Amino acid sequence: MRSHLTTNVIRKKYLTTAVQIGLIMGMSHAAYAVETTNNTENDEAATPSATLDTITVYSDGYRSTGTKTALDPEDAPMSYTRIDQELLQKRQADSVNAALRYEPGVTSESRGTVTIFDEYNIRGFKTYSNFYDGLRLPYDGAWNLMPQVDVYATEAVEVVKGPASSLYGYAAPGGMVNQVAKAPKSTQENEVQLRFGNQNLKEVAVDSTGPITDTLNYRLVALKRQKDGQMQTTEEERLLINPSLEWQATDDVSILANLFYQDDPEMVPSTPLPAVGTVYKASYGKLGSDAYAGDEWNKFSKEVFMPSVTVNWDINDKLTFKHITRYTDAEAQQRNIYNSAGYVPGSDTILNRIAYTTDENMNNWTTDNQLAYTFDTENTSHNLLFGAEYQETDSDAVYYNAGANGTPNLDLSNPDFSQINTATLPLNTYRQTQDIEQSQLGFYVQDEMKWQDLTVVAGLRHDNFESTTEQTEASQGAVYSNKTFGNDASEISGRFAAIYDFDNGLSPFVSYSESFQPVTGSNFITNEAFEPTTADQLEAGIKYLSPDRATKGTFAVFDIAQKNVVVSDYVNYTNQTQTGEIESKGFEISGSRMLNDWVDVAASYSYTDAEITEDEFNPETVGNMPAQIAKHKATLWADFYPSDKLTLNAGVRYQDGMQIDRLNTDELPSVTLVDIGGNYQINPMLAVGASINNLFDKTYVGACYDINNCWMGPEREMSVSLKASF
Repeated sequence: MRSHLTTNVIRKKYLTTAVQIGLIMGMSHAAYAVETTNNTENDEAATPSATLDTITVYSDGYRSTGTKTALDPEDAPMSYTRIDQELLQKRQADSVNAALRYEPGVTSESRGTVTIFDEYNIRGFKTYSNFYDGLRLPYDGAWNLMPQVDVYATEAVEVVKGPASSLYGYAAPGGMVNQVAKAPKSTQENEVQLRFGNQNLKEVAVDSTGPITDTLNYRLVALKRQKDGQMQTTEEERLLINPSLEWQATDDVSILANLFYQDDPEMVPSTPLPAVGTVYKASYGKLGSDAYAGDEWNKFSKEVFMPSVTVNWDINDKLTFKHITRYTDAEAQQRNIYNSAGYVPGSDTILNRIAYTTDENMNNWTTDNQLAYTFDTENTSHNLLFGAEYQETDSDAVYYNAGANGTPNLDLSNPDFSQINTATLPLNTYRQTQDIEQSQLGFYVQDEMKWQDLTVVAGLRHDNFESTTEQTEASQGAVYSNKTFGNDASEISGRFAAIYDFDNGLSPFVSYSESFQPVTGSNFITNEAFEPTTADQLEAGIKYLSPDRATKGTFAVFDIAQKNVVVSDYVNYTNQTQTGEIESKGFEISGSRMLNDWVDVAASYSYTDAEITEDEFNPETVGNMPAQIAKHKATLWADFYPSDKLTLNAGVRYQDGMQIDRLNTDELPSVTLVDIGGNYQINPMLAVGASINNLFDKTYVGACYDINNCWMGPEREMSVSLKASF
């Protein structure tokens, strides 16, 4: 019989409360975590052979992504998933995109060969910007600089489905992804990991935490990774340094200082390929998974520096306060190529291209202040949350474009990746500079009410968003346009949700929620500034958790409608209006089960029916499905424990129903991918692991924006790791 540890941290709001962690032998991973404070008798009955170890952990007030309160995600009236670090390492997920591969309702890796940003669709809506410890990572909505946090520096990746603007303001309609930072612990734990793999992967990672004094804990997370990019001649390189300190200033106050630094001197830019040669056969056949339409000249680098301070204060037994402030300083330099209009007329081998560069800088600071008050009335308990959030972003970008006439074409049947000469490339054919200043001030209130087995969450938030863009355009050094435009918004977003817990483990829930997203730019016909896009969702579902916590499941149906969508024509994407509407309906079902003492299984299926319901600029698209969304997605994941020391895992991913463009001229072929892995515990301190993603090295097109812009899916990735824990 296996000896498998499951850890469940029972978080308390009191900063100095000792927390009991039950390490339950014979149970599965996080899906079966047990609250030892309430279920000890049941646990002993269900697992008579379990042995319990007790350690002491000092924890600040736990706040879940879904409600910013201590409400257990299992009891939250919404679709909510938590992917912990253990599972991330099993799947060797190096990015948020990879972490979401098994999440229902999410079309991840829209540009599977690209590493400069995380891009995915949740319930039919594009999401570019992740959250990190509850604060949105800054993005100006116009360029390519989007700070990323490597998943090794996160304790978990949490996914909340549907609009969340009632708590977070600026948020996408389909949902949000929050990366929970690794925090200092009061017990000494050290980990050193080496990883090697195909694509010349070389990686070393360190995670060390423990006490410095009785009131001061530290954590140091560091990583260095190098590998070849999937596309020919491209490379990836990353340096991560993330130290943090937590000081228990008094019995009631803790202060956490976090310093995050990530340097990516080599990243893979977004260089698309045409559908002919990828989706369809060209005269030379089909391109391989490493196909590239760029040049050795191409390059993308990014550097991000983010210090933050978090204060948790238990004012008294009923009143708590949380403050977090983060500053971001980021910059990115890019040299890239895109194909301007597909192949040269009459050819299916010679590709028209345009070379360009961007130089981007961004400064942002944001603060969130939360005051929570708990009180009881007759038969009812309340957890009132008051919040004030402010963020300010100043970004600038300089864009140079060589034009089609100044950029050499590429013969995809016999590519030459060393054609561009930096000295002679006419990048001054077109120049654009933008200076964007943005600010957002939001006030929110939420009441989490509980009547016996009924929990209701109701919230409202008011946001004022201001954006000013100064833009200059020039050709051959001669300025021909100077203009300033602003995008201001004042929005109120709400949420009302309820869940009822029956004694048999079933918990039906229903919710209504709203979102808004500010949009930069203006209508090219009227020159009027764009208004924010808004959306609302109706969701209903049911959750199940068995008494022995060995089986859990969630079923949800949803209907999301988004208005004021920015649309553009096919000839010139800069010709934009705001006359679009999109509706997305569907359902998601997921579940996990411990079949016996050596097999755990998790499965999911989602159906996403997104539809363009209004587009005055392109009426031919009305009734069509937007591109880059999988209508059907199914996953299966299993963990096997054949012995005390050996763990094996395997997964299958399937997606289908993705359109090649918004005209719905064709549908991409369905794809089924297999992942496998395993871990062997050599001794208590040393373990070796291995994983293979896309086991059979399936060559496929991951997504297309249109017939001239497609991206291959990730090829087979193999890695072996050696981890020392002490």
